[in-house]
Amino acid sequence: MALFARSNKEKPPWLPEAQEFSRTAGIRIMGWGPDMLVVEAKSPARAEEIATQLGHLGFKTIEDEDDTYAGVLSLSKNPAAIQAKIATFDVSRRRWDEQIVPLIWALGTLLLLPALYTPRERNLYWIRFPFGVLFAFLLFWDGLRIWGWRLEILPGELRIRRRFRWKAILWGQVKSVESIAGRGRNQEQVFLKLGSGTSEPLGSFNVAFARNLRDRLRFELSQRR
Repeated sequence: MALFARSNKEKPPWLPEAQEFSRTAGIRIMGWGPDMLVVEAKSPARAEEIATQLGHLGFKTIEDEDDTYAGVLSLSKNPAAIQAKIATFDVSRRRWDEQIVPLIWALGTLLLLPALYTPRERNLYWIRFPFGVLFAFLLFWDGLRIWGWRLEILPGELRIRRRFRWKAILWGQVKSVESIAGRGRNQEQVFLKLGSGTSEPLGSFNVAFARNLRDRLRFELSQRR
């Protein structure tokens, strides 16, 4: 969901009062959106204190496990709107910026490998060939990983497609939805904890998408309990 507004016209009506109160109370505002205010809270005790102070203005705490690690506190005057955004966030496909990655590798493959067969370019064989093969491998690998990933949320089950192969998981089998740091920078892995004691990985994603995916699935799970 969008956290920061882009212009003064997008400022919610409650913002000036919250800014003035925070300034006098020594509360640092980190960001805001149409229905959310994010402030600095470096400890649980400080977060509780700020929640009480801003509670007098009608703000309610939005529970988020990531806030504790980031040292912030999320609040809203309209928690239902936040839940509505989570409930409608599209998690059926990866983000568009991920989906274009295989196209980049495809372009590199097309530019490098065909040139090997023209006499004029054969003197660059040992430069073009390794990169052409690398791009072809990345096209195959990321094509499977990115284009082959889909998610379908159905009333009775969650359907996950990885590398173009579908698997159905009954909601009754899902105990919780978790995320952990991924291997790459700015990456997180999302997985399901099943009642059998095993885990079902959903994939590794950009942090923003991973957390939206986690929160959306947690919302769906809560609706079925």
